[in-house]
Amino acid sequence: MRLSRLKIVLAAAAIAVLHLASLPRTIWEYDESLFALAVESYRPLLHHPPPPGYPLYIALAKLAALFTDPFRALIAISVVATIAGFVFWVLAFRTIAGENAAIIAALLLFSSPSVLISGVLPQSDAGALALFAAAAWACSIQGAGRRGQAELAALLCALCIGWRLQFSIAVVPMFLVALMLMKTWRDRLAATTVFGVACLAWLVPLVAATGGPESYWKWLSGQAAYYAAHDADLSRSGLSTSHIALRFVAHPWGPKWLSLPLLALAAGGAVYATLKRNARILPLAAGCLVYLTFAATTMDPADAVRYAIPSLPLLALLAGMMVTLPLERLTTQTNDASAIRSGWLTAGAAVAVALLYAAGSYRYASPVLRARATSDSPPVAAANWIRANASKDTVLLYDLPLGPHVQFLLRDWKAMRVDAGMAAYGDQPDVPLLLYADGEGERTFRWPDTDAYRKLTRRHYGAVSVTAIRRTQRYRAVEGVSAPERTRDGLAWRWLGARAILELPDLGANRVRLTFRAPPECPIAENRVRVEIHGRTTFVTVQRNASSTLVLPLPPGPARITITPEQTFVPANVPGARNRDKRTLSVMLTGVEQSSVP
Repeated sequence: MRLSRLKIVLAAAAIAVLHLASLPRTIWEYDESLFALAVESYRPLLHHPPPPGYPLYIALAKLAALFTDPFRALIAISVVATIAGFVFWVLAFRTIAGENAAIIAALLLFSSPSVLISGVLPQSDAGALALFAAAAWACSIQGAGRRGQAELAALLCALCIGWRLQFSIAVVPMFLVALMLMKTWRDRLAATTVFGVACLAWLVPLVAATGGPESYWKWLSGQAAYYAAHDADLSRSGLSTSHIALRFVAHPWGPKWLSLPLLALAAGGAVYATLKRNARILPLAAGCLVYLTFAATTMDPADAVRYAIPSLPLLALLAGMMVTLPLERLTTQTNDASAIRSGWLTAGAAVAVALLYAAGSYRYASPVLRARATSDSPPVAAANWIRANASKDTVLLYDLPLGPHVQFLLRDWKAMRVDAGMAAYGDQPDVPLLLYADGEGERTFRWPDTDAYRKLTRRHYGAVSVTAIRRTQRYRAVEGVSAPERTRDGLAWRWLGARAILELPDLGANRVRLTFRAPPECPIAENRVRVEIHGRTTFVTVQRNASSTLVLPLPPGPARITITPEQTFVPANVPGARNRDKRTLSVMLTGVEQSSVP
């Protein structure tokens, strides 16, 4: 027993060092700012925190924030949860497959790139994973006939869901299988009752915080509609089924040279577990497989590496069982010197496999981990520059992904979404405008653009910029102009529809330069565009994968420009494009600028 505890302590210490070495220095991802805002004031209807509410997580964070600021409080919870979660998963795995497989599986899970990136972030993942482990342990011991086991499993499942509701997709099927494994109907009834009461204990305050049952249902229905339209539909544009599967199954484990061997071990472990007929794996297997199926078919592939976390424990366990299979066989042999020697060698080989995977995983993810541990994130660095250099009468225009950062980091400035801000101030050239953009610009703050950043994150915030919007670039979109889009390298555009109308402020200029573009994937090879200013009509041709510039004279006073392309397309209707975008599009508008020529 003493040796067993020592092994778990040493393994937990190794994981703690691995994660503590990459503690984030500042706010970084989208949800982090929303969670920090919720610690200050719990307002679910304002997405403080993000849907669907996280009542238990925020309750504990508020307690922790009594001793420090919200960011550090959230970090502290994640650190404790990561270490505790490792121990809980060892206990859960040990109940299912024995101690050796448990320690190896937990090492694989907590050294995976997915958990390395998300583990100690100031958001809910670490705590949810720890509670999932405790619930998995309690569910796996059903059938042993011990008093109170059924109630404990129910309580832990309810706490996990109250911490992060998304885990219900894994926890509920796990709990249902555990119910079937219980010995008596009394246990099933007791577990169901405890589960229901415990869920009500966190659900009632959440409903109250949203304004009551009717308001809660309206809020939840709106979120479900957005999820169906965005995560389950639009976010999958242009992606094949195989690519989405890779995002959810392989990418959380790292690049091919890391993920393929691990997945192969997991496949072998699945065969072994099936042949062994160990019923204790059934609750965890049901939960993880249901979750993985749901995630791969409905969740946003851009965030697949983080969203896949609840499915990873099963794969880690199966791989751990396969790695330690020779050791398990040796333990059934006699205790002669040869068997003992072989056992130590086999145990050493199993540990070496886990350590090699951990080393490769950390090396792969280290550019991201080092950057966040040693420097301000690009959103924070850009916000610091704004606070130091922008006057308080400046209006900040921000991209949608930076909305939470503006609320948390730049709350003293008037801020609006780019499209709304241009509509409101496009004809007011005397109002200073700063663009706070998720991409390169006039003054850019960057982290390294690596394969790890592209595969392990949503690809946002690698470069964030601050750009002054010059008076000559102002305009107001009246009709047919989509919200701005941009890439990390600074390319920005607004799609135009079948007809677009722009209004230019009166700057005393006599020329306007309009720049159009069609991307390489555009289904229209050549599009003739009609541009009309105060009754004067000009045409320009925009070719696929090329830009076209049109310089037109401006009449005195404000100008109204009508742009009418001859051809349009709907991306969702393009054969073979795999696109879900149902907008009617024509060409991109990439530049509008007034000038004066003698």
